[in-house]
Amino acid sequence: MSFIGSVLFTCYLYLTGTVFFDGMHYLLHRWARSEWKLLRQLSRYHQYHHLYYGRLLQFNPKYSRLNARIALPLELVCQLLGSVLGWLLARAVCLSPSGHSDRRALLLVLLVQTGRALTVILNDGKDSNHISYDTVPKDRSWAFVGPEYHALHHHYPDKYMGSAIKLFDWVAGTAYSLRGKTVVMVGGSGDFGQAMEKHLLEERVKCIYKQNVQPSCSQQDIARLVAMLEEADILILAHDTQRIDGTVPNSMSVVRMIQEFLRFKATRRAKVLPEIWHVECESELPRPWGVIHRQQDSVPAKSSFLPYARSLYRTSQVTYRHIVLPAYHHSTARFMVSPDWLVCVALWWIRRGAHFVPVTWTGQAYLHFLPLLFGDAVDIDWVDESKDTRNEFPARIIQKYPFVMTYAIQ
Repeated sequence: MSFIGSVLFTCYLYLTGTVFFDGMHYLLHRWARSEWKLLRQLSRYHQYHHLYYGRLLQFNPKYSRLNARIALPLELVCQLLGSVLGWLLARAVCLSPSGHSDRRALLLVLLVQTGRALTVILNDGKDSNHISYDTVPKDRSWAFVGPEYHALHHHYPDKYMGSAIKLFDWVAGTAYSLRGKTVVMVGGSGDFGQAMEKHLLEERVKCIYKQNVQPSCSQQDIARLVAMLEEADILILAHDTQRIDGTVPNSMSVVRMIQEFLRFKATRRAKVLPEIWHVECESELPRPWGVIHRQQDSVPAKSSFLPYARSLYRTSQVTYRHIVLPAYHHSTARFMVSPDWLVCVALWWIRRGAHFVPVTWTGQAYLHFLPLLFGDAVDIDWVDESKDTRNEFPARIIQKYPFVMTYAIQ
């Protein structure tokens, strides 16, 4: 076999070892409540690793020896076994190199895995994937696992199982966790919003606050809005799920609400970045000059949120998800799909870590990806960390941003 073929086969053996460990890793967490004592014991051995580097993403020297002597060798055994099984599978289907080259490739992979594990053990259990964080930075890799992604696993131990690549999490849908998060949904009073609320509760979020667009609101409503934004972990902007003839706030109103939300989050740093989910309709085709063109001629064009979406997508201060729905408010689409189907598809993508979430049966939603990825973004200060806005938000927001007076809490 050629040199390139040998290199590819070696990479295959290494990746099969890591993916096999990812599957075993998932089972080790599930076995904590197994009826079998042996499986519970294996799960307990792995928990030493999480006790050493816990949910607060800090190292606990008390468990350093248990991690080095029990948890890390268990991980190594799983990786070695996975590579051997991958080698046997390749030989069974006649994909391995002939002669001694396949054995040399396997031996090389086993030596690399063993050497890496010994290096980590000698380094007191610390490696490139285990770093102390106050707040986990934004993970910008779509395929490979870095310290940001692995830190999320230690914060949410039942998710983010990938150790080198995210293949297992893509298949199992374990690349994201909603458990324990507080959600604020703006504009989701229609069928889609109700379906989203139901499915988010099934994902065991902490609570969901919903608010509608109303002509006016009271001082008490504004105070409640402030409390909601300050408490929220996820802000869902679902204005475009309403009927076309409904009242929809303009882009600047949405932008100002996002700014206040992120400024609150900057003053109260959590372990995980705040999230914004923006929902739009696939029938709104983005134009390069920043105006949304609707396919229906009877509906006037509106200011585009796309330049702001690009800014949120690229900033390191927030995790932004761009959800594109079909035009299901039309009678034809309502006949074809249900709001539950739309939400299930959206959450299917999100569980696999997607930031661009196309929900479509026509493929039209995919046309929104390149305009989101490329193009000019608005240069805007989303977070002003030198200024605590919590004490002055109600009075200042009424004076500077009268749009808040259009939001009433449901």
